[in-house]
Amino acid sequence: MATPWEAAGFASAEGFIEAFSGTTRGLITYIDRAEHVRFGSRGFAESLGKPLEALIGRQLRELYGEEDYDAFRPFLAQALAGHPVHYERLARAASGDVRWISVMLDPHRDASGAVAGVFACELEVSELKRTHEALERAMQELESHMENSPLAMVEFNADNEIRRWSRQAEAIFGWTAAEAVGQRPPAFPMVHPDAVDQVRDLTKELRDGARRNRMLAHNVTKDGKAIWCEWYNSAFFETDGRLRSILSLVQDVTARVEAEEQLRQAAVEDALTGLPNRKSLAARLEHAIVRVTRSGDRLALIFIDLDRFKKVNDTLGHAAGDEVLRQAAARIRACVREVDSVARLGGDEFVVLLETDVRADTPSIIGERIRNAFEAPFSWKTIEVRCGASVGMSLYPDHARDPEQLLATADEAMYRAKQGA
Repeated sequence: MATPWEAAGFASAEGFIEAFSGTTRGLITYIDRAEHVRFGSRGFAESLGKPLEALIGRQLRELYGEEDYDAFRPFLAQALAGHPVHYERLARAASGDVRWISVMLDPHRDASGAVAGVFACELEVSELKRTHEALERAMQELESHMENSPLAMVEFNADNEIRRWSRQAEAIFGWTAAEAVGQRPPAFPMVHPDAVDQVRDLTKELRDGARRNRMLAHNVTKDGKAIWCEWYNSAFFETDGRLRSILSLVQDVTARVEAEEQLRQAAVEDALTGLPNRKSLAARLEHAIVRVTRSGDRLALIFIDLDRFKKVNDTLGHAAGDEVLRQAAARIRACVREVDSVARLGGDEFVVLLETDVRADTPSIIGERIRNAFEAPFSWKTIEVRCGASVGMSLYPDHARDPEQLLATADEAMYRAKQGA
């Protein structure tokens, strides 16, 4: 049976080794325990700029010089102690160029098991090292931008586990990276209960192939505080279409949402009493008329104006007047049904809209109830304040057929009642 070198066309092992060492450009050497070079490849000789014959038998210290020798001597010592070693170092070529090389040292043992020498294999990795360093710098730059961004960064893996949690995420939600990484919402309580379905649906949208989406979600901090956050989400997919990760940029917008809600409320609510304002009443009345026109039902307006209210402001001041208005709103609300609407038009004028189960006598019954409620004095500090109510009513479609005329008819009826009081 032919030996491996005979099968490869070599007459002997020595011929194979001679051809290998003279041909390969790889940097391969064998070093004995005394650190003499006993074998070297063509690439090894070229790296030092000398003929191979001039290198065999020479010690590493004299071949490389003190500085380079001191750089790799600890690794060589480990290999001569019987431990395989892999390291990278800067090396000077014969041309004077400095390059990065990757070195593998494998101990060779004799028949008794003692380390007789070391096989060394070196590979130039300068380009790979430069690419790695450029990538590392780019990652450091990106990491710096992300950490200094006012937006928090939260990254989820394909199993929806948190794998990245920036400092801003910690500042917004309260949990540290150590507490958050590896957690999986909604078991991790950062999602408000009323937003669980919304978050689940939008996450599914990304898993189903959407590249990005955005959501305004109700979240919860570590200390249990409810906040509003805007999430900008993007999904990364493998070439085979499998989801790899979801990256989310998060901003706490609680102040904005609360301000918008306050503006919305201000547009439809009276700031003093909390009742719907004139604009809100107009919208409700218009919708109510459309509905009862279709159904053939009736609706009614009760117009209420406080008596002697100007005297309250003039004698006790506007603070007292405001308190009377607040108490008046509460009394009117207590006199009507749950299905009825109470609004403040402005000043001391209020309106009740009756749009459910309205009979011809319903406005009169509720109007009388309101007048009686105003017979009891109001309380301002230790002072009793008396302020009655004049009430006027109108029915749709009996007295008017549009919102403006219906309100005007009730106002006129109230004025006649006030004149007759």
